[in-house]
Amino acid sequence: MRIVFWGNGQRGRSCLRVLSEGRHEIQMVVCHPGPSTVRELAEEIEVETISPEDPNDKEVRQYLQRFDSDLFVLAGYGKILRRQTIDIPKLMCLNLHGGKLPQCRGSSPINWSLINGASSFGLSIIKVGSGVDTGDVLLDHVFDISADNTICDLHDIANQQFPLMLLEAIEQIEKGTHQLRSQNDSSASYYPIRFPDDGLIFWDIFTAEQVHNRIRALTEPYPCAFTFYEGREVKLIASELYAQRFFGEAGRVYKKSSGRLLVCASDRCLWINKAVFKDSGEPLYGLIKRYEKLATVKGTLLDFLRAGKTI
Repeated sequence: MRIVFWGNGQRGRSCLRVLSEGRHEIQMVVCHPGPSTVRELAEEIEVETISPEDPNDKEVRQYLQRFDSDLFVLAGYGKILRRQTIDIPKLMCLNLHGGKLPQCRGSSPINWSLINGASSFGLSIIKVGSGVDTGDVLLDHVFDISADNTICDLHDIANQQFPLMLLEAIEQIEKGTHQLRSQNDSSASYYPIRFPDDGLIFWDIFTAEQVHNRIRALTEPYPCAFTFYEGREVKLIASELYAQRFFGEAGRVYKKSSGRLLVCASDRCLWINKAVFKDSGEPLYGLIKRYEKLATVKGTLLDFLRAGKTI
């Protein structure tokens, strides 16, 4: 197969690596502008790269048409391709989507799976269509999520499995045995992009399970879920649900043990295994005392009223 590869991040690098080690011809690699591990790999394997600001620009399309490609393969590439670009390859344009379709369309579906407490997540390879993640599904697989899996664990699974799925999909296309399954729009769900401020934890709003899910879905290298202690932002990096049914007042620290803090959410307590101040990187454990509190809506409102302010 003659392939133009569009890639970004570890997903793109993993897939480009496995394609380069096979018998397919990588004609060119399209990267995002700026630093790129995919570009670094392309240079190692001596494949030409381009990094257009607009991949749908007329001059870019004309250049791509010269390659007479069989496939375009998108792996982690974040820019939207328009129909005129999608239709350039002779066979089809493929996209590797980190979510089960049509249930998990949109941005960051793997993060959302953890936030929503899902017991499994899917990986899909689709034929790119005109809508966002609406194309026919060529191949998909589902993987289990454990109670303590983090976003890093799930991305490790995706980065191991996507290259294998990609080879399988291309082989099916070569042999003419592939089957395209249209998506049922009535079953579709869309998950939007998340922003760093969305990770704010007020302890009287979320249950212990919801706090835990947000921490593991947003942990490093993402910006992390966060809360406040005495006006300073605290990054919540690792947590663990507490098997014992321990109750209390939301936001209050009830135990300190071996670097861990037992903090109560809106329903019960959970362990915060790692939390650091954003401004210094200093562990919260060393400064906060037992029975002191982290940010709550109730506490914020009381501070507001005590300051003599009106609503």
